[in-house]
Amino acid sequence: MSCGAKILVVIVVLVWGFNFAVIRWGIESIDPAMMTSLRFLFTSIPMIFFIKKPKVKMLVVATYGVLFGAGVWGLINVSIALGTPSGIASLLLQSSAFFTILVAAVFFKEKIAFTKKIGLGLAFIGFSVILFFREESVTIIGVVLVLLSAMFWTICNVIIKKYKPDDIVSFITWSSLFVPVPVLLFSFGQEFYATGTINFSNVMSMPNSEAWVSILFQAYITTLLGYGIWAWAITRYGLSDVAPFSLLIPVAGIFFGWLIYDEMLSMASVFGSVLILLGLAFLFFSDLYSYNRE
Repeated sequence: MSCGAKILVVIVVLVWGFNFAVIRWGIESIDPAMMTSLRFLFTSIPMIFFIKKPKVKMLVVATYGVLFGAGVWGLINVSIALGTPSGIASLLLQSSAFFTILVAAVFFKEKIAFTKKIGLGLAFIGFSVILFFREESVTIIGVVLVLLSAMFWTICNVIIKKYKPDDIVSFITWSSLFVPVPVLLFSFGQEFYATGTINFSNVMSMPNSEAWVSILFQAYITTLLGYGIWAWAITRYGLSDVAPFSLLIPVAGIFFGWLIYDEMLSMASVFGSVLILLGLAFLFFSDLYSYNRE
């Protein structure tokens, strides 16, 4: 993986870490299902009128859209709305990195160099320290929802790896078209199960100016630009080279949660973040090390 590509991926994951604070800002004034639906609606429209369909079966495109939109971000938004701190949510979601690396090694036979194993080990220890020594309270349902979203993200990474869409922007744009309806149906079903009724006015309320900023940032910066670069990197370099960099997201998420929302920044968070950064340094410079050995 080239140094330039690594820098691009690092910038993307830093933006994604900041995005958790943006999500929290948005759902303070709008239903999470409506925010998710509008995010992906604006990712797809009006761009689909100017971009050709991707050269991938539409069933694959639709599956990716539903899993990514409703499965990953729909569940994340619900979890944060239920009180899961944005820093914790960003951390738990990155368990997907370890799921993805396991899939890459077992099913795609991708080799993991020794230096990368060291980096992954350090990052995993840092990840575990932050997860198990956090002092914020979090509900079991919140944890379950985020871990489910991590599994869905792993599946989305596998779809990108398997089908290798030649036009990433087209793939992201068209797949986003299949997100809003399933997310809203999921929200209506959840409310009906909990209360026996559906209050359409709560879900369908229009966003205020702060929520619009959150929605548009998520649509164009986080999704279209960020995931476009991420998917391009996976198709070019593979799952095991790209996925570990997502472990930087919780470090950024914890930092921005502390900076913007005064979320607790414990010694465990600092120590774990340092270990993650050290592990990612091994990953970042692993190719240079291998080149010098040759």
